[in-house]
Amino acid sequence: MRRIIVVLALNFSVFLASANADEIISKESFTKKYVSMVVGKADGFEYQIKGDLEVEFTSNEGEKSTSYLDNAYRNYLSQPEKLNQILDGYSSSYTSTFDNINDEMGVENIFPVVKDIGYIRQIEDVMERETTNRSFPYYYEEINSVLYVVYALDTPESIRFIPKEEMAKFGVDKSDLRSISKENLRRSVPSIGVQGDPSRVSMLVADGYYEASFLLFDDLWTKENFPVKGEIVVYIPSRDTVLITGSEDVEGLKKVRGMVRDPENQWSHMISESGFIRSGSGWEVFDSE
Repeated sequence: MRRIIVVLALNFSVFLASANADEIISKESFTKKYVSMVVGKADGFEYQIKGDLEVEFTSNEGEKSTSYLDNAYRNYLSQPEKLNQILDGYSSSYTSTFDNINDEMGVENIFPVVKDIGYIRQIEDVMERETTNRSFPYYYEEINSVLYVVYALDTPESIRFIPKEEMAKFGVDKSDLRSISKENLRRSVPSIGVQGDPSRVSMLVADGYYEASFLLFDDLWTKENFPVKGEIVVYIPSRDTVLITGSEDVEGLKKVRGMVRDPENQWSHMISESGFIRSGSGWEVFDSE
């Protein structure tokens, strides 16, 4: 049996930390350090380094899985001083996937994670390369033509997306899944904040993990909360960063776009460079340039 494991980091950063070239380890060295941590945490693993930032593991039961460390390495580049902490988080996330997480976790652990079409296609490419079956393996729903909700189990060590075939064991009607996952998130993060000027440019502040998921909460996105010029527009360059401005605020849009598209800001777990405008009770792709 071959499984594709998508491991998510526990730590996030907004801006690229400054570091001299001689302080940054190579992709090859980063991959080897990651392998060393995985093997040290779980007995019985065999491994083959397929290339920089790509490792195939085989458990003692013969199960194969592949770790792709692109996100991990980007996260390290943004916080080079936290190398060991980042590697520890990723390796713990990986080894936990071989525990019977679904046997221990229930409906109350299902959370909504916002991703974009680029992520969906990336995983489809991985599936095609590993299994020849290109279909996206996790249960998800469409928000609009760019954004999707992918459902995950929130565990102490990681966030693990739920395969489509495993969703039935939770006994949740698919029509209720979004509302249940939102309630779980609301219970986990009972309060959120806003930094900046809600009428011009501001940023949503929650727990550092699920900021983007709060796009799903209709009661949050009102002109009472964000009295911007025009309609509410958000940019979500990473899942822990939601920037808000108005569709008619020329300076606000310029400022936010500059932050999102600045090449020096290597966003960890990039979602999208696109903006999204509030329309009725949903979000549409915003393109006024």
